Amino acid sequence: MRPRFTLTVATSSDGYIARRPDEPPQAWASAEEQALFFQDVEATDWAIMGRNTHEAADRPDRRRIVFSTTVRGFRRPTQLWLDPTMLDPADLARDVAHLRPLHHGLILGGTRVHDWFLDRQAIHKVHLTIEPIAFGDGLPVFSDQVSRDPVTVFAKAGFEISSETSLNSVGTRYIVLYPQAGGSVSG
Repeated sequence: MRPRFTLTVATSSDGYIARRPDEPPQAWASAEEQALFFQDVEATDWAIMGRNTHEAADRPDRRRIVFSTTVRGFRRPTQLWLDPTMLDPADLARDVAHLRPLHHGLILGGTRVHDWFLDRQAIHKVHLTIEPIAFGDGLPVFSDQVSRDPVTVFAKAGFEISSETSLNSVGTRYIVLYPQAGGSVSG
């Protein structure tokens, strides 16, 4: 069985995932977003992220696969650092199977990690939270992002809205997206 991956991402209203690489979402995301985020974390086998995302919110107690081109191997008993360059999503499951099978992975970012999964057509579902705050500049969801509207960013990447909910009175939006009908997701 090939693993399935959910991309969980919080963005500003102008389409950025952070102002700078070391800024964690909890610095600006709503309490409602954080509650949904932790539900996703608890429901997954492994979280996959880049080094900056890992270091911005280091959690020694969490199962993590950390993408890095310079560090490799287990840095902690449940945190595997891998160079993703020559890997595909199924390799991730193989490399952690001896600890806990990877059936459902949670993609946490940043931009290059999002790109890696998108390029391999391995994003099976997106949990997108759009906070009513504009950064003006920062880290995009995807490297080739042109639009500043987060929904348009995902539509151009081949996803369509399944559901949308307002999370609070200030206008935080929670959107679930799937690959467009007829679109391909490997695995």
